[in-house]
Amino acid sequence: MDKVIETAGKTALTAAGVLIGGGVGAGLGTAIFPGAGTAVGYLLGVGYGTLSGLKAWKH
Repeated sequence: MDKVIETAGKTALTAAGVLIGGGVGAGLGTAIFPGAGTAVGYLLGVGYGTLSGLKAWKH
């Protein structure tokens, strides 16, 4: 049971990192270059958020 709770917590942490990273990236991209910058910023933010969340799985 503890393993299930741990896995759910780490998955939630990764998902939160993706959402926050995507939002911040889109905001910065919009500020720098509206339109295309929003999409690029979002993708970079999602990538960073995913990597940050996955680091939690190693601990």
